[in-house]
Amino acid sequence: MNQKSQTPDERLLLKLYQIAMANGDPFTEIDLRGVTPLLGQKEIAIKNIIKLLAQANFVKKIDDTTIHLTQRGCDFVIDFLDPISK
Repeated sequence: MNQKSQTPDERLLLKLYQIAMANGDPFTEIDLRGVTPLLGQKEIAIKNIIKLLAQANFVKKIDDTTIHLTQRGCDFVIDFLDPISK
């Protein structure tokens, strides 16, 4: 991973992408209750970040605890991980 500092939003998107790819599909549904402890954030903080990411079309909320990455979210993570390829 690159050396630049990451915002909480970026860390969450990266973690969501890692979880999704571990299941073999970047658009797989993810239960947020399992993500919160991995990031060391409070649940309310994660919910607020998810709300902002959904408004920016990086994630799509399925229900209160389930989301999936959108194409825009996946593209952001790929560009973030490999900015030189552009």
